[in-house]
Amino acid sequence: MEIDITSEQEEFDPDPTLVFEYQASIFAYKREMEIKLLPDPDYMSRQIDLTWHYRVQLIEWLVQVHGRFDLLQETMHLCINYLDRFLSKVVIPLDQLQLAGTVALLLASKYEEIQSPAIEELVYLGGNAYTPARIRQAEIGMLRALNYDMGAPGPMSFLRRISRADNYDVDIRTLAKYFVDITLCDHRFIGLPSSMIAAVGYRASMMLLFRGEWTREHELYAGYTELMLTAGINVLLTMLEEPGQTHKALFTKYQDEVYMRSSEYIQSLGLAQIRAFRS
Repeated sequence: MEIDITSEQEEFDPDPTLVFEYQASIFAYKREMEIKLLPDPDYMSRQIDLTWHYRVQLIEWLVQVHGRFDLLQETMHLCINYLDRFLSKVVIPLDQLQLAGTVALLLASKYEEIQSPAIEELVYLGGNAYTPARIRQAEIGMLRALNYDMGAPGPMSFLRRISRADNYDVDIRTLAKYFVDITLCDHRFIGLPSSMIAAVGYRASMMLLFRGEWTREHELYAGYTELMLTAGINVLLTMLEEPGQTHKALFTKYQDEVYMRSSEYIQSLGLAQIRAFRS
């Protein structure tokens, strides 16, 4: 069972941007919507031409396009939510998979960003495989397939909430962002709500930074006990063992100093240390 994260007994936070008075209601609504707008984790069984391998290849490309435009992390997660929900409802040929990914990124950008990428730029980065008119047509099709439900909560707001338990520790949260991102590349995370993905990433970050135990305060802000996170953490640790096979583009991205060289830090631990944390 999930833990109640809507407790009104939290310590008052004076920062007005965190709208403390409404947090309980906001996160209760997010928890409701994250379940409502989950993709079908078994949708690939209904796709004729596609495989999970092709999905990974597409995400690798989308990560690079996302970085080219310097888009928000929330935009990438929303993009993959749109893509997976679309593929849960519509069977497409392989030669339209990149088109679906392009449209998902465009829609997510329009939802999250102040300024979304121009369609012409997306056409160019896609090797001119599709015309602007085709992208606009596909955009309408995806909106209809998604029933115009565009507000799927991503893991970042949940991650920020959990980090209150450690006074917003920048090291834990930065490494957790890396972990949360790489969950996009493995289909075993598709059926997990964003709140759990955030908790998995955060707890794994604490473990690999040797930052103590999962306390009652962590449970309060995350909504999950450590036992509930074990399976997801084990999958995540497996992905960290072979980044070149599981998340090459994200490994490269998180080598940057702006991300505190998170991926390099993990590799510096060595395989033996990473495997030692598996339950």
